[in-house]
Amino acid sequence: MRIWTKRVPTVHLVLGLLYAAMLVLSGALSDNEHVGQGARMVFGTIGLVAALRAAREPALLPRLRQAWRAIAVCFAVLVASPLLIAALRPAGIEVADDVTHIAFVVALLVALQRFPLATTNRRDAWKTALDAGTVLVSGMVLLWYTSFGPYVDTHGLSLSVVAAGVYPIVDLALLFLIARGLLRGADQSALRPMRLLAAGTLVLFAGDGVHGYLHGHDQIEMHSPWQFVCWLTADALLAAAAAEQCRTLAAGPREMRAGTWFGKHLPFVAVAMAHALMLVAAFHEGSLYPWGGLAIGGTVLSVLVLCRQTLVQRESDEQALTDGLTGLANRSRFRATSYRNLARNARTGKHSAVLVIDMNGFKEVNDTLGHHSGDLVLIEFAKVLRQCVTAPGLACRMGGDEFSVVLTDLDYPEQAYEVAGRIAAAMGPVLIGGTLISLAASIGVAVSAPGELTHDEIVHRADLAMYRAKALGPATRWAIWQESLEPQPAAA
Repeated sequence: MRIWTKRVPTVHLVLGLLYAAMLVLSGALSDNEHVGQGARMVFGTIGLVAALRAAREPALLPRLRQAWRAIAVCFAVLVASPLLIAALRPAGIEVADDVTHIAFVVALLVALQRFPLATTNRRDAWKTALDAGTVLVSGMVLLWYTSFGPYVDTHGLSLSVVAAGVYPIVDLALLFLIARGLLRGADQSALRPMRLLAAGTLVLFAGDGVHGYLHGHDQIEMHSPWQFVCWLTADALLAAAAAEQCRTLAAGPREMRAGTWFGKHLPFVAVAMAHALMLVAAFHEGSLYPWGGLAIGGTVLSVLVLCRQTLVQRESDEQALTDGLTGLANRSRFRATSYRNLARNARTGKHSAVLVIDMNGFKEVNDTLGHHSGDLVLIEFAKVLRQCVTAPGLACRMGGDEFSVVLTDLDYPEQAYEVAGRIAAAMGPVLIGGTLISLAASIGVAVSAPGELTHDEIVHRADLAMYRAKALGPATRWAIWQESLEPQPAAA
């Protein structure tokens, strides 16, 4: 079982080699049908074993285990489909292919619906739903233009045509759930598997789009080259997702991560694609008046609106992660950065460090000179931190007169001590409203070896070290965490 737990993703290398071998074999034999069925069984078996293991892992969240049980059903369908097709050959091959494909997609729908997403409030949930709806409508435009629309135009709207719409309808439901997952983010232990699932689902959507296009233009082939490549790629990516979940089993439930950069901009990509299709349709029909000009004008207007919304989104993201008074990172960004650094340094073999800083005498400044002067003192102290903490370190204000620093990619612990020393040395008197005030602070330092501590543990140690520094007196001091600082159990 070592193949599932190595840091080097050996299993992904194996899957990549199998994928390349299937492509080469298909080209050499010129037989997409039989190679595709063999690939289904191979990737389905690998994915089934990995998904069943993930579904039985108690360290994972219950919803995540349920999701992997549904994905195990997907892989079971993949393994069974070539056998079913062979049993019904030749008369029922198309029916068997459709039935197994629909069963596979429905099980995948259930799995995506069960994946644990990051918690959010009602307003953000509505925003996510609207953004996912934007992606859904864009997908509807794509399917209408490439496949379903031409089919309706050729055959009219009948019961058989409506039945043929099952493929695009189910695919659109998949697209909506994938968009929701990318926009909301997921539990840290499921983040990479979900991205691979999203990639596989999008490729599956593309393969079904090719199938629908050929069907809509009466050029249907059971295994066209593009359709074969899309479905083969989707099977490989889904198997890689299951394997990736097995590689991260030891991590267990972790912090919920917000959506990625791509996820946040997915609605903009969807709108751009819809407008691109309108332009293609207008020029394809040779109808510059009126539809060509209207499509161009609508596209330009949408680009301007999207650019403005991108700037607003960026400003909103910065405000959500920045302290309004000092301009330093806030508590939310501190926590997210600390989690990310600890995870990355566990892989790279580097040290991480956290400094917890509490200003000395700040209450007296507020009481004697007023809150405005206190704010100016905080701003001056933030300037000191900016000068002393260089990238990739991050200075943060936690609230009140409490600050923190996150340090990453350290080769040795002494680098963190050097930063604490620079901050202490930079302290000095500042002129606030005509009054000379001496800046002073207590600094606690905690360092984590690669993979040694969690976020809560390293912050706890830095807190203890800070209290040790504060006990040394009102002047600026810094202290390092030591085992002796931990509370001792009471004697029996």
